[in-house]
Amino acid sequence: MQNGELALLDLQNFDSWIGMFAERVTEFEIDVDTSGYRLAARFSKFHNLPELTALFSQIADFHQTDKQNGIPDFDGYTDALVFKTPELADYLYDISARADAVRQGQVRRNTDNMLKITTDGRKAALDLRLVAPAAGFSYQSKVARCAENVADIYQNTGGTQLVFCDTSTPKAGFNIYDEMKRLLTGMGIPDGEIAYVHDAQSEASRKLLFDRMRKGEIRVLIGSTFKLGLGVNVQDKLIAVHHLDVPWRPADMTQREGRILRQGNENPKVKIFRYITEGSFDAYSWQLLETKQRFITGLLSGSYTERDGADIDDTVLCYAEVKALAVGDPLVKKRVETANELSRYLTLQRKLVETRLCMEAQLRELPAQIEHTEKLIENARKDKEFYDRNKDLLPAPATAAEKNAEAASRAQVRKTLFTAIQKNELKTAESRLMNYRGFDIILPANMRREKPFVWLQRTGRYYVELGGSEVGCIIRIDNFLDGLDTHIEKLRRGLADTHERGAHLRAELDKKESYTENIEELKAQLDRLDKKLGVDKK
Repeated sequence: MQNGELALLDLQNFDSWIGMFAERVTEFEIDVDTSGYRLAARFSKFHNLPELTALFSQIADFHQTDKQNGIPDFDGYTDALVFKTPELADYLYDISARADAVRQGQVRRNTDNMLKITTDGRKAALDLRLVAPAAGFSYQSKVARCAENVADIYQNTGGTQLVFCDTSTPKAGFNIYDEMKRLLTGMGIPDGEIAYVHDAQSEASRKLLFDRMRKGEIRVLIGSTFKLGLGVNVQDKLIAVHHLDVPWRPADMTQREGRILRQGNENPKVKIFRYITEGSFDAYSWQLLETKQRFITGLLSGSYTERDGADIDDTVLCYAEVKALAVGDPLVKKRVETANELSRYLTLQRKLVETRLCMEAQLRELPAQIEHTEKLIENARKDKEFYDRNKDLLPAPATAAEKNAEAASRAQVRKTLFTAIQKNELKTAESRLMNYRGFDIILPANMRREKPFVWLQRTGRYYVELGGSEVGCIIRIDNFLDGLDTHIEKLRRGLADTHERGAHLRAELDKKESYTENIEELKAQLDRLDKKLGVDKK
């Protein structure tokens, strides 16, 4: 869509684009089956982000959700916090021990690794029975809390609801879908009003299922982001969406919530529930997702102020993070808050330094600008005196013959000027055409026919834009010469504005505003937290 612009920037191929806007690294990764390693090339950082957003904005408009355009309202997320059971705490301690064993090289990578540990931690946060089949049912679980909320909304409203779960899909043995359905039917919701999106295999059956959902015949629909979150129109009576687990990407979250925050929803106000298990991998996962979304939203909307940004795509936790999450260490939350605050102050300080450097550069340029403007004023004053003096000395034509001769002379000047202007399009060099009323008329270089102009030159040099007719050309030159005093006044106002801008810049630069103390304090605080958490920064 931007072949011309990319060609001008010498970005005709993807490698050139990477060189301008990104940084690619090639590293060894654990293979999908964890039996070995493979080389994988990924983006690690992005550069020149303001220029990238400016380029992208030429072909794209970014729109936030507009509540005034038929989108239902919601008062932020309803976070349902599920407390950690003793059984989950024991399992997380086991997770911590596994991470230590991997770090110390006590197990083979194809037997256990950080990817497996992270995946098991996420499953345990959803429901312990996904990783420990012998564990029993507990009302202190996400699926039980979600079922209670779904049943409460079912009984008190006539709306429909969506439950999203990617980690555990319908299959033989224990899974969250069947467990959710078992709990809901036990709470009084008829079996026929609960459906899985996975059961609709064909396009016709999906259409029928979604139609029944829009009519309210199906009241609760359970599905994954892939099958239920993309391009599904069931919003008519949707009153609530439930996030049982954390999606991998911000786009997944947008697609999920796009089912309910959508035009055509009959409910003016809706709810979105997030289920979070205390002291588990959930808090980290939600924080990672939020950071990703903030980066993407800032980039698309053009509000991202930093020049560089990291590609946040880490779905595998480091050893220290696993240990901290496993023991439910509140220092993790404090570290996240401190790191975010430090990032904010670093951005403010960088913008402050950039602004001061820009103001200092402007202030250095002002004396030359003032001297130049004063010179322009002096030259224009001399030219006005010359024009007024010689204009008054010109005798007025007395006889008809003299009037005709003057008219013929002006007509010849108009014709000569207009013809020369027509032929001057895109000439590579300036040329003097004639002297008119004591001023040289200079034909400019690189003039376009759509915008003809000339330079008038005597002591000073003046830009005069011309019309598209013979009469119009000479009239505009006469009007400019008669209005030289207006031109001088405009220059004087500009000079006054320049002096005023200089005073404003000096006043701003005299301010001793700085965020360095806040930054140093937060850095020290972050170092103390990292030492307590055992984070290795090497």
